[in-house]
Amino acid sequence: MSITCIVIDDDVDTVDSFSELLENQQISVVGKGYNGNDAIDLFLKHTPDVVFVDIMMTDFSGFHAIRNIQKINSKVKIIAVTADYKGSTNQTLRDLKIHGTVYKPFKIEEIISLVNN
Repeated sequence: MSITCIVIDDDVDTVDSFSELLENQQISVVGKGYNGNDAIDLFLKHTPDVVFVDIMMTDFSGFHAIRNIQKINSKVKIIAVTADYKGSTNQTLRDLKIHGTVYKPFKIEEIISLVNN
């Protein structure tokens, strides 16, 4: 059975290109969303193995999504995909105890490594 995921980012092109990269690695993208609320709704609908979520989004941040998804399932693999290198962001991600963080521009090898570990 293949790994399923949802991809959340407020940039449509990023969602599409990231999803294509994942599909090329036999990771099934079962949902695409563009804000934190989309992430929660898609998680409830699809219960994916992995959630890829941008942190800084115009409507409902990735932090909002992560906190709410962890309330639903504290064991789900959440990977932040962000261009935000601020110390405060990194500390919040550590505090949330997500599975990992990938910084934009991302490398597919790094993403696959996080998914498989």
